Amino acid sequence: MTSSYRSTIPSVPAGGGSRLLTKIASRLGDDANVVERQLPFLGVYLVAVLTLWIPSITVSVPWAVWVSAAVAVSVAVVARLVRWRDEPEWTQDLLPIMQIVCIGFLRYGTGGIGSIFTVMIFLPVLALAAQRGWRGPIISVVGVNLVILLPAILDPDTPLDTLVLVRGLFVSLVALVVAVTAHEVTERLRARTEAVAVMRDREQEMVERMRADAFELARVADARRAARDELVSIIDSATEQAIIATDATGVVRVFNAGAERLLGYAQGEVVDRLRITDLYASPEPEPPGGPQRAPGSVAARLLESIVTPEDGVRTGRDARYRRRDGSEVTVRLAVTRRLDVDGSVAGYVIVATDVTEEREASRLKDEFVSLVSHELRTPLTSVLGYLELLLDGTDELTEEQRSYLTVIERNARRQLRLVGDLLLTAQVDAGTFAISPRGIDLADVVTGSVASLGPVAEQAGVRLTTTIEPAPVTADPGRLSQVVDNLVSNAVKFTPAGGEVHLSVGPTPDGGAALSVRDTGIGIAPDELSRLTTRFFRATSATRRAIPGVGLGLAIARAVVDAHGGLLDIESTLGEGTTFVVTLPSAPPHAPA
Repeated sequence: MTSSYRSTIPSVPAGGGSRLLTKIASRLGDDANVVERQLPFLGVYLVAVLTLWIPSITVSVPWAVWVSAAVAVSVAVVARLVRWRDEPEWTQDLLPIMQIVCIGFLRYGTGGIGSIFTVMIFLPVLALAAQRGWRGPIISVVGVNLVILLPAILDPDTPLDTLVLVRGLFVSLVALVVAVTAHEVTERLRARTEAVAVMRDREQEMVERMRADAFELARVADARRAARDELVSIIDSATEQAIIATDATGVVRVFNAGAERLLGYAQGEVVDRLRITDLYASPEPEPPGGPQRAPGSVAARLLESIVTPEDGVRTGRDARYRRRDGSEVTVRLAVTRRLDVDGSVAGYVIVATDVTEEREASRLKDEFVSLVSHELRTPLTSVLGYLELLLDGTDELTEEQRSYLTVIERNARRQLRLVGDLLLTAQVDAGTFAISPRGIDLADVVTGSVASLGPVAEQAGVRLTTTIEPAPVTADPGRLSQVVDNLVSNAVKFTPAGGEVHLSVGPTPDGGAALSVRDTGIGIAPDELSRLTTRFFRATSATRRAIPGVGLGLAIARAVVDAHGGLLDIESTLGEGTTFVVTLPSAPPHAPA
């Protein structure tokens, strides 16, 4: 394993330490800390060399002193020239070992066992003990023993008595204790330093992350502020719709120009002053006998009851608002729930559209349809009665007269059917339309309709085919016959000569019945399919070809199927044909058991 010398021996931080060390570090370069760590030893060694000029200190072996000096100089040179950051970890022990060698020769050259410079051995001992692992303390203890035994090794005449051995062992023991203690203290300090470094790195990372989050938060805040300003400008510029925003308790917070124009209130009269329920012409009724509720609870319950679902199935709900002048206006409401960041309801956005004229026109049209239907039904019934008397009477009629009366009867019956359709649609709108279900077989109803409409299809040049299986259900046979007649007559009417209309009827797995009417006619445009069962609607393909009709047949078929709890599905391809599928349950939802 390799690592840099600098990674294990911390350098003097910038701005820290003495000014002298800072100046030295600035001149020594990247490995300045290695040289700095040799300065204590080199300084003490220089003092030791200077003391050799004292007469009372004996230099017994001059060459050993010179070797010691050479090793000391080598320590300084090696510390300065070697690129320690690129060397393996074990090289960290080289300089302290050289110091031990230097001290050993100095001790040998200045009296050996009695040298006063023996205590210098603790300097490299401390340096080795500061290294990672137990290699440094072991080397330091071995080095101390070698220094003590060096005089005896180099000079066989040196006496090794008991006192010398005990002194050597005691010094070795002290060196061992010092090395172990220094090693443990250094390891703890190193662990704390590394922990502080890790915490500093994490702190720096958190600071950077907080800075990035702050920038992102500022960006999001600016974007939300810009979006809010844009939304407010859009809301304020909307004048055809009244846009009102409330908090969770129904207190009005936004009241745009369209709302001011529709209701006559100024924004300052409503915002933070009124609840949405204060704008209603009449308050929402509370449940009978229920507890009294706070105004905020009533407003919230009202808004929740008319929130437009996310699937968009319910497009709106009518309400009556009171204007500032006391007059009332009918509006169609679309309410959207606003959620807070924690998912709770923060408020509601209400879009109100004035439909007063539209609803009044619809009411007048319904009254007109009902009035005309009743006023026409009675005379037509009388006309048909007298026609039957003329045709079945005892007076002889010429062929020409009989043909005239037949034409009159056919058209009168056509008009009577139209009046009946108008009356049925009026009953549906009024909620008075009802069916009389009983046990029947849908196959019999289809067979009867095919028999009555067969001549019509033959006259139009359209082939009428069937696939019939028994399909018993509980239903109103008269109304279902009306459905089948409308679907088959429509299919024949919109199928050119040479085409085909196919009817199939059979049971469904849930015990109900299914009827399919498929033609090879002119088809219907995709964007018109959803409006096909609307009263008085006629497809573009029908109006272009001037195909007669008033657009009530499919509306009546849908009403009858809905009353039975069934479904009417329509599939069509323009120019290829249309398929109507009626699916009925085994019994209507409210049929008597």
